[in-house]
Amino acid sequence: MSVRRERHSQKANQLLRDHASEVEELAATRERNRLAREIHDGLGHYLTVVNVQIGAARTVLDHDRPRAMEHLSKAQALTQEGLAEVRHSVATLRAPSTESRPLPQALAKLVEQWKAAGLSTKLTLLGTVRPLSPQTNLTLYRAAQEALTNAAKHAHARSVDVNLDYSDRRITRLSVKDDGIGSTNSEGGFGLLGVRERVQLLNGSVRVRTETGKGFTLEVEVPE
Repeated sequence: MSVRRERHSQKANQLLRDHASEVEELAATRERNRLAREIHDGLGHYLTVVNVQIGAARTVLDHDRPRAMEHLSKAQALTQEGLAEVRHSVATLRAPSTESRPLPQALAKLVEQWKAAGLSTKLTLLGTVRPLSPQTNLTLYRAAQEALTNAAKHAHARSVDVNLDYSDRRITRLSVKDDGIGSTNSEGGFGLLGVRERVQLLNGSVRVRTETGKGFTLEVEVPE
């Protein structure tokens, strides 16, 4: 009887070890995915905008040197901002911060960056602005960042409308609509997958509306 109990105990202990290993592996996978999203969304955005500014500078360098230098100055400033964000991300990983900029302010700065890069971008606020959790702020900001980067990099859009809607007290809505070439694929790449993962963690929803020649619209809703 004691032998049977010992075997049962050994089996139970092995099951616990296996379960603990699975939990640890899942946690590590989630952390890798989170880091991949941060690198893609943050650093990827700045590199894209800097590349646009350098390309603009090369285009006018031979016949309009002052304008070329202006584009290069903007590229340098954006590089410095990108480095600052990398440092902030590293610091956040080491010691999570509770500080967070108001979302409208962060989006306004993002819109100005793309305006400076030559993309006609407009931000509209609807309803009464209210404070959101840091995680909600970051999720909506990254969604807008991804949509704007795609609009310039892949959709070849000329203009983008960004709407942040606080009208419903229970839900905060973000929509980003461009007039680019559109797509037959609404699933998107790694960036859009990252948006969906972030929103899912908040029990929110993501909708994409697109078709060839009719632009691309990303809509995100997150509950309070």
